[in-house]
Amino acid sequence: MLVIFAKLDIPAPDRALIEAIRRHHDPLHGGVEPHFTLVFPFAGVSLGEVLGHVQNIASKVAPIPFRLARVAAVRDPLSPGAHLFLLPDEGEQQIIDLHDRLYSGVLSTSLHPTAVYLPHVTVGRFGTFEDSEAAAASQAAVDIGGVLTAITIGDFDGHRVEELHQVLLGDP
Repeated sequence: MLVIFAKLDIPAPDRALIEAIRRHHDPLHGGVEPHFTLVFPFAGVSLGEVLGHVQNIASKVAPIPFRLARVAAVRDPLSPGAHLFLLPDEGEQQIIDLHDRLYSGVLSTSLHPTAVYLPHVTVGRFGTFEDSEAAAASQAAVDIGGVLTAITIGDFDGHRVEELHQVLLGDP
């Protein structure tokens, strides 16, 4: 299945902090770099169509500065599990706007009908919301600033992402 995401352009110490949290709480931590998922895994659209769509949208969007400043336990709306997210307090609306633009055209039917998008970096996966809450309570405060400079199209097998194409934001 294809997936579209934006890797974090952040300083090395901040990347190490995120990876330490993920190693402890996220069984998928080694499968992909820290990122914002922009289009969740989907099928039924050719890679060529997706690439053209992403190139068209990316060319019209400037790089997006962001700041991760909140740690939150969040229920998974599609399963009984829960997640530990890092949430932005800067750049949130620009990331939502990019997400919404990507779910247009050839990807308009890929959006889950009840989905409400919350920009986030997943750092933990749990069987229960209570476990996620406990992990959130034990986390120190975060303040991680960075920039989203590119959109990546990947092939996700349920455990790992193989990066297929990267498209720079603002590149006509």
